Amino acid sequence: MDAAYTHSMIDINMSVNQIKGSLVQMAKKYDVNYHEMVLMYHLYRNGDCTQKQLCDYYLLPKQTVNNIVMAMKGAGNIDWYFTATNKKEKVLTITEKGMDYISSLVLSMNSTEETIENIMGAEKMSTLVELLGEYNSIIKASIASL
Repeated sequence: MDAAYTHSMIDINMSVNQIKGSLVQMAKKYDVNYHEMVLMYHLYRNGDCTQKQLCDYYLLPKQTVNNIVMAMKGAGNIDWYFTATNKKEKVLTITEKGMDYISSLVLSMNSTEETIENIMGAEKMSTLVELLGEYNSIIKASIASL
């Protein structure tokens, strides 16, 4: 195996893990766990969605998402409803209390994201998104062929 290739893959994987670690630290500063932060952030930014959509989007186990949803519902931060077409699947929605609970975290994340984009520039950010998407597609294809 080519040493340069090996080091590149190690560097990429380390960077991805460090980015997630930084987000975990941000969540801790706001007294939430990482997965709760991700789900609340998603609901805040994208609006109502189902547990299945969250599982598929973030590649999280159903039980993990369900445990977080149940805890957040118990705390009054989210609620759910059933659609007229599917009485089994719950659509999650953030409550007013949940908005108050997560808004300072989301505003902090937005500020951090704006800073990153201002420093890196729109072109680099676009390239990064494109390359990470391609990297992820290749990983998924490789896993599917195992």
